[in-house]
Amino acid sequence: MGFARLRIELPDHPGALAAASRVLAAQGLNVVEVSIHEVEGERAVDEIVVHADGPVSSVELGRSLEAAGADLLSVAPCDMLGDPIVTALTWVSETLEHPSRKSSLATGVRLLTGIDPVHVCSADEAKQWPIGAMALRDGSPVVQRLDRAPEPLRGHATGDSGVWVLAAPDARDASLVVLAARPYTIRFTATELNRLAAVLDCRRWIALGGRLRWHDEAPDSDGRMSWGHGLASNA
Repeated sequence: MGFARLRIELPDHPGALAAASRVLAAQGLNVVEVSIHEVEGERAVDEIVVHADGPVSSVELGRSLEAAGADLLSVAPCDMLGDPIVTALTWVSETLEHPSRKSSLATGVRLLTGIDPVHVCSADEAKQWPIGAMALRDGSPVVQRLDRAPEPLRGHATGDSGVWVLAAPDARDASLVVLAARPYTIRFTATELNRLAAVLDCRRWIALGGRLRWHDEAPDSDGRMSWGHGLASNA
């Protein structure tokens, strides 16, 4: 099978991750990367990249994790495993050459945030969906629970309880909008949204050729010149 990305919710106390890791080892899965996405109350959400020689049975794995006090939220193939710094620099180099290419932005978002699938459209295209129009009007990302995802993502995110949909403009005066959707049981985490803010800030600076001056926008309370500050409040 190669690499797979697991999203696991587990208790936020010492030994919980170790217990989950023992379950993965018993299933023949080798843990190669762990990312702590958020801590909320007494539960945490971890994203774990594993390597397996064969297919991963989500049903069997889910039952075993549940017995260890954890919940398997999702299993997805992981096409590439790379050093995050190399990944970031490679994407930045690509974007320097093609700052307005939608595919470059979509790739950057997928690789650097873990949000997948992603669809990037123009601001005019985004206006046809209420959530896209709202994000453009507010000049900031919007996350909503909807009955169904926008058309470009409809085949990737479905659920009886609805879906979470994210619309994020690439700047206050946006030219591109990032759309993403996932089942209601797997919400967007604060970590993912803050990563997205950083990616879009980087893209904006690259697109402007570094010409943005400090007094062109008012700084945030912590001094950052980032339109995405506070993005995690949508989580």
